[in-house]
Amino acid sequence: MQISKYNYILYDANYSYWYNGLTHKHFRLSGALSKKLEQLLDNTDKLAIAVPDFYEKLKQGGFIIDDSVDELDIIRQKNDASIHSKDYYMIVLPTLDCNFKCWYCIQNHIPSKMSTETFEKLKRHIDYMIEEKEISSLHLDWFGGEPFMYFKEIIVPLSKYAINKCKEANIPFQNTSTTNGYYIDESVASQLEDLQFRHFQITLDGEQKEHDKVKFQNGCDSAFKHVLKNINYLLKKNPLISLTLRINYTHQTLSANIVEQVNGLIDPEVRKQIGVALKKVWQERVDKSFATAISDIMDLFEDSGYQVQRLNHNLHFIPCYANKEYYNAINFNGNVVKCTACDDLYNKNALGKLTNQGTIEWNDGIDLKYQSKSFENSRCLKCKFLPLCMGLCPRNFLRGDTYCKYEGEDMNLEYSLLNFLSHEYK
Repeated sequence: MQISKYNYILYDANYSYWYNGLTHKHFRLSGALSKKLEQLLDNTDKLAIAVPDFYEKLKQGGFIIDDSVDELDIIRQKNDASIHSKDYYMIVLPTLDCNFKCWYCIQNHIPSKMSTETFEKLKRHIDYMIEEKEISSLHLDWFGGEPFMYFKEIIVPLSKYAINKCKEANIPFQNTSTTNGYYIDESVASQLEDLQFRHFQITLDGEQKEHDKVKFQNGCDSAFKHVLKNINYLLKKNPLISLTLRINYTHQTLSANIVEQVNGLIDPEVRKQIGVALKKVWQERVDKSFATAISDIMDLFEDSGYQVQRLNHNLHFIPCYANKEYYNAINFNGNVVKCTACDDLYNKNALGKLTNQGTIEWNDGIDLKYQSKSFENSRCLKCKFLPLCMGLCPRNFLRGDTYCKYEGEDMNLEYSLLNFLSHEYK
């Protein structure tokens, strides 16, 4: 038997937390006991005799593995399985326009709306993926711009079409959206269950005064209050819907005041449906000294009844959805890209295009290039956090970048993991 390369044993003042990156199994021990047991790990035969129950626990959790096991082979197999999984994740952008103009947003808000011609191509694309490619499931994710600007014209009819097609094929369907939440009023919220919406991501840009500086709308006194009231009604009306409340911050705008302000507009009974994620805006420099402040705000949200995203780690053995064969983002004009977090949506030379037959024509084999394995380099292969990360973003890898993506986070992975585990055992 051998010790897994991907065991993480982390300590706080009183406890140790054991976590395996391949199996995601974890447990807690007293710090003193853990140090004694760690000394036995170099000799698994001795460990099996001295503490047989603990030895079995380690085997079952993947902390100890057979000598014949090559964990890199397991990672490669799981990576291949994720890349080629036939669960189809299709992002649809009805428009690149938006009612807000956030300073940090990468999107150029072009006045635009999906045409009837592109809409019909999308329907044929759904037919093709179900009938010819035999996908296992269909996940529509509405993006933009602001997708709910065209709720009645685009989201409702395409969702209904996809639901019926998936029902005929007896495959699962799911609807989700990334939206600013402005247009999800009572009328819209009351229709979402029939359209099988199950998740939303909505962003706040700090506490109320900061958010309302970034997002403003004529005729709306406070976008902050407006959106949170919409969220509250949405979740009360739809108990099966979960929501990621992403809170963008800079080091100047990060403030614990936001917790009380959100609490004032979100009823306690729906807070369990909300997962709070604190995210540094990408233009902001890295400052590791902010890790404690971030953790403190997470604690306040958790104490108020929300779920909190403490660990930004990988459970699917790919660095990004764009790595997947069955993942595409379809723009309002029928152009197709693999990544929405860049300027590909605006390129005159589209990476791909929807055809009249519902297929996608890719330029220069770009779809296959996005399936590249960015972790196949000496730095990543040696890294103990490989299964939690899986390497660089596919697009940046194709540009020749070699940096570690966690270098851009205020909270490093080891700190995040300890923060996550210590709160799992509260």
